[in-house]
Amino acid sequence: MLLNIITPEKTLFSAEAQMVTIPGTEGEFGVLPGHAPFISSLKPGTITVDTADGKQQAIEVTGGFAEVVPERCTVLAEVAA
Repeated sequence: MLLNIITPEKTLFSAEAQMVTIPGTEGEFGVLPGHAPFISSLKPGTITVDTADGKQQAIEVTGGFAEVVPERCTVLAEVAA
């Protein structure tokens, strides 16, 4: 699935991912390709990305929103690094 992590300043990450773990305000959740659609607000924490090439990447966020549809996940983060 395509993962986009976007801040007000720039697109921080845009690549294919096998799995993404996101810190939602109602609890941490995992997203796999084909996931049911939903939207969640984010709490400060770490987004963990398992990339298509088998590597893992961590991105810190301070809050924002995540939109999940079966073919992609878009994170609109207030601040991310």
